[in-house]
Amino acid sequence: MDNLIYFILVAVIAFTITAISIPQIVKVAQAKDLCDKPNLRKVTKNVVPTLGGIAIFIGVTLGITLGGDGFPFFDLKFIFASLLIIFFAGVKDDLVGISPNAKLFAIVFSIFILILKFAHIYGLFGINELGFIPSTLLTFFVGIVIINSLNLIDGIDGLASSIAVQVSTILGIWFALIGLPEYALISFSLAGSCLAFFIFNVFAHKNKIFMGDTGSLLIGTMLFVLAAKFNEFNAVHTGDYIIKSVPAVLIGFMAYPLFDVLRVFSLRVFVARKSPFRPDKNHIHHRLLALGFNHLQATLAIFIVNTLFSAGSLILQQYLSVFELTMVILGASIFFSTLLELVILYRHKIKPNDEFQQLFLPKQLINLVYKA
Repeated sequence: MDNLIYFILVAVIAFTITAISIPQIVKVAQAKDLCDKPNLRKVTKNVVPTLGGIAIFIGVTLGITLGGDGFPFFDLKFIFASLLIIFFAGVKDDLVGISPNAKLFAIVFSIFILILKFAHIYGLFGINELGFIPSTLLTFFVGIVIINSLNLIDGIDGLASSIAVQVSTILGIWFALIGLPEYALISFSLAGSCLAFFIFNVFAHKNKIFMGDTGSLLIGTMLFVLAAKFNEFNAVHTGDYIIKSVPAVLIGFMAYPLFDVLRVFSLRVFVARKSPFRPDKNHIHHRLLALGFNHLQATLAIFIVNTLFSAGSLILQQYLSVFELTMVILGASIFFSTLLELVILYRHKIKPNDEFQQLFLPKQLINLVYKA
């Protein structure tokens, strides 16, 4: 209990540092015209500074540094090196823009540095039977998916930061209980920084700010670090608080960003016949906005659903295998997504020939619901 209170204080430190940093960053961004401007693809209607990721980075790094005094944290140098690469790539993208290939290279290089620190690479993400090369390739794939999923859902106010607060808090409590204080430190620093950003992003007017690619890539990288350690530890240990179906549980923790990426990429490739990386307004949060939700309502709805998936995963992991739990999560995600599409169709917010209609709905059902 004392340890948990200590980590909450670390979160408060990270929160305070981020909250102090944001108004100063907003002033600089406005003075230098470093702002996000409305266009046809974006849902924002105002000119807003996009350098919130810098404040998150400051809060996280100082929270870890100030709160970690006395912890023998040998992995930290690898984690900071990885975060610095992502940080500079994100800042450059927010300031002048970088190509998708350059961004992907930065992500892959940062993951490569993180892989160097994992002693039990063969057990990473529950894949114990693979050799070094297949396991390493799998780790790269999972890292790219997690990092990009946070980047891609950052489309409405508060969404990416609220998911980050939720996942990092859950993992932080688990790390504290299991006896990994250094990773609890990272988790609560991230949670505190993202909570401060959430408040400014959602509720502020004068100092409203977006996290930009700097923030979303940074958060995605840190969640990958925490997820990797969560999997690695559960794969090689037994005892109290050990999670059985650990990869599936993590999918449950990040159900919304992971399923949304899978859904959007499937629609772009198989329905629209275009590049999976070409942006559009077909994310689930865009669908909620089309239904009449405002940004905060859509964020809260997604946050509640993701909370249900997280809690359900923790409960069901005691009774289901990794495959069974993964199928339950996927099936439930498809159900909720399909239900949302049916409601939108029923209320005539989209047309039956909409090329971005839900991939899993038969045309006969689409027409039936639309005409009801």
